[in-house]
Amino acid sequence: MDVICSLGGFAGAGWPRNRFNTFRQAGFSETLLDFNLFNECIVSSKNWDETMAHWRNRLEDYVEEAARQGIKFKIALSPHFENMCRTPNVKKKLDGLLVECINFAAEFGCEDIIVQPLDGEQREECESGNRDFYLSLTDCAKSAGITVLLTNRLRNFNGHYIRGVFSEPAQVAAVIDELNNKAGADIFGFCLDVGICNMVGQNVCGFMAALGSRMKSLFLYENDGVHYNHIMPFFSANSGGSQFDWFNFIRYLRKSGFNGLTVVDFSTTMLALPQPLQPAMLFFAYSLKKYLERQSGVKYLEWQAEVEENIKKYSSRVLFGAGNMSRAYVEHYGEKYPPLYVCDNNPKLWGTKFCGLAVHNPEDLKSLTADCAVIVCNVLYYDDIEHQLREMGVKNPIERFSDEFMPSFQLNRVESHVWKEQVK
Repeated sequence: MDVICSLGGFAGAGWPRNRFNTFRQAGFSETLLDFNLFNECIVSSKNWDETMAHWRNRLEDYVEEAARQGIKFKIALSPHFENMCRTPNVKKKLDGLLVECINFAAEFGCEDIIVQPLDGEQREECESGNRDFYLSLTDCAKSAGITVLLTNRLRNFNGHYIRGVFSEPAQVAAVIDELNNKAGADIFGFCLDVGICNMVGQNVCGFMAALGSRMKSLFLYENDGVHYNHIMPFFSANSGGSQFDWFNFIRYLRKSGFNGLTVVDFSTTMLALPQPLQPAMLFFAYSLKKYLERQSGVKYLEWQAEVEENIKKYSSRVLFGAGNMSRAYVEHYGEKYPPLYVCDNNPKLWGTKFCGLAVHNPEDLKSLTADCAVIVCNVLYYDDIEHQLREMGVKNPIERFSDEFMPSFQLNRVESHVWKEQVK
């Protein structure tokens, strides 16, 4: 799964040089081409040609500066004009603008463009209109060689956010299949806005599972489920916990092996800061990304999603750490991928049983066959244990296991003092 960061709330259409420079210095090299950054250039003007010339100039300056600083665009987001689209003569012009955006996105290296659907009061009528809307983009998308991604929306009903167009996964799957059949090619897919799912109480895991291979990308941010904000991941906290459904999200990634593009957006977080502090937050965003990466260079979300893949590729395995994480492994994977035994640094545990497995001295790892993996089950000491084993001369593969997003997490867990009593 490839993860990029949006520049929303930080880099506008004007004066991009310093913004891109800060973005690059923070460590980022790829981003989202968000055409909404240029919406201020579009006005309901009689002189449309002049307006479009100004829009193109601003866009080209922006893209040229990105290229000069080595910033690449992976995916594009179409402009969205909710109110202006209701005026027929303006809507026709904006449809032409969308075609230009598709062509520009392809020219600037994007493989996909997220095209937001037209909004409406009646969902069924709106979805019917959107079928025609997306079909009208078929020829342009084919010619540009780009995939058009539909996305889910919400709407405000008397002060409450409710599900909008393309919010029902079975219906979305049917629409995408219909569009691709009529287009005669797979040029339509879906980008799931997981923040909207959080706002309207939808199960992200179920939504993604229903779409299957139609799911091409994710738009990822946090909110509290009440206020429609785009907050940095893990920042929407309350009482020491996140208000976003990370459990279901990571569980599905682990189960499905999703390898599409994830766009992380924290524009609300950026906009809440005084401008002098925004660069510091961008540097922090990259520091957070690095913190969530392990020494192996595997990204945290990818690592969580690939836990089972890393377990099953070995013919045999041994667990390191006789604690709750090993207990979770045995409960969830013990039958499918049984470990030979558990080893632990505590001499008092050697020779005892843990979850039916013998507890060994780490020195016994030296006698393992070459194809046996050591699976470290101790989140606080991953690096220390790996260093210890290498210093001991253990050359077997070492993998890291986490039960943080497993269905069995926090179930039947044993407090350390109870375990100590059991082995006296």
